[in-house]
Amino acid sequence: MSALGQPTAQLLAFPGQDASRRSALTLALKHHRLPEQLREALLRETSAIGPCGIDEALTRVLAMRMRFAPIDLSRSKRIFLIGPSGAGRSCVAAKLVHAAARAGHNHLVVIDTKGFNPHNLRARAAFGCMGARPDAQTIGVISALSDAEEISETIAAFHLDHLIVTGLDMARRHGALTAAVTQGARLAHVTRSPDADAPLETLSARELANLLLN
Repeated sequence: MSALGQPTAQLLAFPGQDASRRSALTLALKHHRLPEQLREALLRETSAIGPCGIDEALTRVLAMRMRFAPIDLSRSKRIFLIGPSGAGRSCVAAKLVHAAARAGHNHLVVIDTKGFNPHNLRARAAFGCMGARPDAQTIGVISALSDAEEISETIAAFHLDHLIVTGLDMARRHGALTAAVTQGARLAHVTRSPDADAPLETLSARELANLLLN
């Protein structure tokens, strides 16, 4: 079980009270500064869930949106890490190498590519085609401290199909995390510490719901 799990806040449960549930969820999502379009989509989708607590409704909606693809270090031979400057690629590279060595998989090669400016058209062209490389697994590295409004644009522009989200130890709002993991890209892992020996964790829909509601 991931270390991110927290007890669900039952005080935010409003069984059978759709208006109250929507109001409480609106406040929570605004607090975490989700992009407006994503916030309205989540509100609309949770309103279609039958009578239940706000935590259960949000968990169900997130579960329908999130896709998972943890890295199998026993099969991976070469991994390209791409991401905006400052996203934490070097820390992720160190974690992958450390985890692979600890598991006895010394064949893994991790390539930390140069960071890019999401607004640079040349960078988009250069990095956008890397996801199609047949000789390596390409993982996008996104920081939970990023601007949530720009996350979807960055993922789409650079064709990031697999993600590792960093900086959960520093993030106090989870709009960027939610934007990263709910709009099509497959989540490999999240990180809560920059230390090389700290684990690459998984994140479930319920854990993300707890982060948004607590």
